[in-house]
Amino acid sequence: MRKVLATITVAMLAATTTDAFAADPMSMSAPAPMANMSAYRFEVAGPVESHAGTSIVLIRLVHVADNKPVIGAVIIQSHADMGPIGMASMKGPIKALPVTTPGIYPFEVQNGSVWSKPDNWALTFAAKVQGESATVSGTVVVALKP
Repeated sequence: MRKVLATITVAMLAATTTDAFAADPMSMSAPAPMANMSAYRFEVAGPVESHAGTSIVLIRLVHVADNKPVIGAVIIQSHADMGPIGMASMKGPIKALPVTTPGIYPFEVQNGSVWSKPDNWALTFAAKVQGESATVSGTVVVALKP
């Protein structure tokens, strides 16, 4: 009897699961594929400019195999938090600024309203790179002043 119930349950789930995911793409669907993370790295591309509680951070995405910057990547997510000092729940607003130099992606972090002392912040990014079917992601730790 248990075997019959298990078979019926599995059949019912198989029949409804695909339809349920199609109807609600946010429900327990598989995460987006991630690119081979050792193939790319994010790095700080210049000095951090800090003034009036805001920091401007220049980020470069590098293809590790040839150590060349990736030009034309589309940053689809950015996140700033104080995880490096054990306070990941302390988050600061971050926004992308217009790209003026190919391969350099500037971001503005409003860290002064979150923390009034200089400290390390984790900036986490996800990007789409031409020729990669999967998303590239990574984190950079950078010292920010309020």
